[in-house]
Amino acid sequence: MLQKTFSDLKQDLKKQYYCKVPFAMSHEQIQGAVEAFMEFLKQPDDIKHHIHYKISDIHRRGDVGFIHRDPEDDIYNDSKDYFHYHDSIREQYADFLRAHPGVNNFIEKASPIWKAAQETAQNILKPFDADSPGLYERIFGAKLPHVILRFICYNWESAQKRLAKAHYDAGSFTLALAESERGLRIGLDEDSLTLVEHHPNEALFFLSKNFSKLINSTDYKPAWHDVIQLNDQIIGKPYARWSVVCFLDANDIEAESRESTHTCAAAG
Repeated sequence: MLQKTFSDLKQDLKKQYYCKVPFAMSHEQIQGAVEAFMEFLKQPDDIKHHIHYKISDIHRRGDVGFIHRDPEDDIYNDSKDYFHYHDSIREQYADFLRAHPGVNNFIEKASPIWKAAQETAQNILKPFDADSPGLYERIFGAKLPHVILRFICYNWESAQKRLAKAHYDAGSFTLALAESERGLRIGLDEDSLTLVEHHPNEALFFLSKNFSKLINSTDYKPAWHDVIQLNDQIIGKPYARWSVVCFLDANDIEAESRESTHTCAAAG
């Protein structure tokens, strides 16, 4: 259960556009899963891309599996490797995982983090049902609830660069679970972006672009955020930063366009 009251959580969302909540997994356990992910990245391309299916056809972040993004590819202008994890992988790809222990090691270490993230999100979102009836069921009542765990390794290595350009997340809610370095900034708009101190055993909960399709209130705003690189000691290492994030949405909500999530509604 949450250690802070639901009233405190709502006030934090209104004031600073995110809220810190307890998270049951240790930083060491999450880091162990990230290290397994990095070993997974050494697999041949056909193995890395073998796991792929959709939680929802109308979600941009409904894809489960591995994705590599290059900065010249599209609007995001960043470079990263990431994996979208859902616990249904363990059943749907059981034979494949038995045949590929390097992949299975990552999946087995990701599973308890996914379960802890889902439980944390359930504790946060259940109280919203009082004012927004059906919110909880629309997410967690689905056959495959849209609870997607993203393991990310950023590849840029030059200090002070934006590792992720400012944007809204495409779903309804986000839980930022852990990061290797400070760098996440959250605000209402570009001018108010503020560096967040993220401590072990806590998650950062904030509202994503589609939250208003689930929460019946005009009191809240989605979190405009980016990721910057602060530590010049990592130049030359295999990755600039890693993080683990959980995206939540209802399966019947259609994702907004990339242009919409990369345009600040509060600007001007």
